[in-house]
Amino acid sequence: MVSKVEHRDRTGCPIACALDIIGDHWTLLIIRNLMFLGLHEYKEMLETEEQISSNILTIRLKMLQQAGLIASASHPESKRRKLYYLTPTGKDLVHVMVPLVLWSRRNLREHLRIPNDIDHLLETDPQAFLQETLQRLSDWEDNNLKSLV
Repeated sequence: MVSKVEHRDRTGCPIACALDIIGDHWTLLIIRNLMFLGLHEYKEMLETEEQISSNILTIRLKMLQQAGLIASASHPESKRRKLYYLTPTGKDLVHVMVPLVLWSRRNLREHLRIPNDIDHLLETDPQAFLQETLQRLSDWEDNNLKSLV
């Protein structure tokens, strides 16, 4: 089997190095699930419309944990289940993800399904959408992780 040579081992290009971690669409969709959709369980992520396969989801979740973008905690209802959440490094991707949403909104409009309230906020105050996203993530952590510590 051929091993993957990381871009950071070849070049110092910041984009290439970032793509080593977030360069495939499944990884960005997992981050989207955690960041925007409030999906924090493996089973929930398997049920999204994109239909990620279980083996790809498992591999990507482990890779994201190793990269320090996500972490997991035992589910309060069952130790066999986990809750996945974004670390501060993962949350920092909001500054990449929101502009990507805005770009899609401008250039791929006919393909998108954005709820009206979110679409209006993206149109009128994208920074407020970004801040609301970060607040929602913080609230989720307060409600779901503090009791596990």
